[in-house]
Amino acid sequence: MIKDCVIIGIGNPLAGDDGIGVRAVEFLRGKLPEEVTLVEGEVYSLDLLPFLEGRECAVFIDGVDLGEDPGAIYRFSPEEVAQKMPEPSLSLHDFGLYELIAAAKLLGQCPSRLTVIAVQVKSLETGTELSREVEDSLPHIQRLVLEEING
Repeated sequence: MIKDCVIIGIGNPLAGDDGIGVRAVEFLRGKLPEEVTLVEGEVYSLDLLPFLEGRECAVFIDGVDLGEDPGAIYRFSPEEVAQKMPEPSLSLHDFGLYELIAAAKLLGQCPSRLTVIAVQVKSLETGTELSREVEDSLPHIQRLVLEEING
């Protein structure tokens, strides 16, 4: 098991399915080894860099709109994010994951293992509820996170 891992949930919990990252972190509380740090990041920003520094691994969980079936889950490496990222970012947020990874690499703060778990959103309407399809992805997200932290 990778002992020094951070799980960062991204998204706006007041914008429907965009809150999947934050909701996933809430769902994971108490279900992962205590050595794993859980962070409700809400948006990608340089404020997340300290959570990456010195870590063996990092997992980002976020909602994306790739035009696929709601609740579909994708696992991306940093290289895949760079390849698949439409301008300006793959994320639904202004400052994207690509920019955060680039900054972390430039500053020597990027973990040796970094994975993005992205969930296809259905609705971004104002509200705190996830769509059924996205809500149903939570146990699968947990399994993927466990795979990542177990190496």
